[in-house]
Amino acid sequence: MTAPRPSSPATRGGATRNELKRAARRLFAERGIAAVGMREVVEAAGQRNAAAVHYYFGSKDDLLRELLIDGADLIEARRKELIDAAERKGAAMTLRDLVDAIVLPNVELRGETGEEETYFRFIVNVQNERRELFRDTVPEHSDSYRRYVEHVRRLLAPLPVVLANQRVLFAGLAMQTLVAAREAALDRSDNRDHHFWSRPDALTGIIDAMEAILRNPATA
Repeated sequence: MTAPRPSSPATRGGATRNELKRAARRLFAERGIAAVGMREVVEAAGQRNAAAVHYYFGSKDDLLRELLIDGADLIEARRKELIDAAERKGAAMTLRDLVDAIVLPNVELRGETGEEETYFRFIVNVQNERRELFRDTVPEHSDSYRRYVEHVRRLLAPLPVVLANQRVLFAGLAMQTLVAAREAALDRSDNRDHHFWSRPDALTGIIDAMEAILRNPATA
């Protein structure tokens, strides 16, 4: 589960609020967190009031938290659906089912403020620059993620738990790199159509790579 939403006045100005969020997330994704000032967010959103971010969100940290939670809620809801579906298969559950449940929510992301355009690069930058804020806002071990790890350990047995955990970490880092590269390429292309990343086999390749990292036999 994610942390509660910030206490800033969330009911204020829906359209303007969304414009600010979309502009801020793009700037944070493309330039990093520390390099972006709130006046730049206001200008990028086409607003005249220099205090607009403070009015709608409170502080810069409050804005970051809300942006994190927006996407995290979407990802968690879809991941839970896929983990639930995998668990309903019982003994027929496969490692592929679990990898699908981790990858697909990140690449199928859709939201009211264009989360699919910049969210993954945004969270990578928050993790790199504001790790404590990220952990406080979006606990990395949500319910669906814990279930994913438990099932992976079980399916990789008799691989020792410490090695299974290592595989989960490495697979997650690989996904982070690949999904961020995919997002950036689609964002730069016209109509989100890219000669490589728009192809179905590119998405299959991400899933294949993660599964291979998890499944590869341990070196003696």
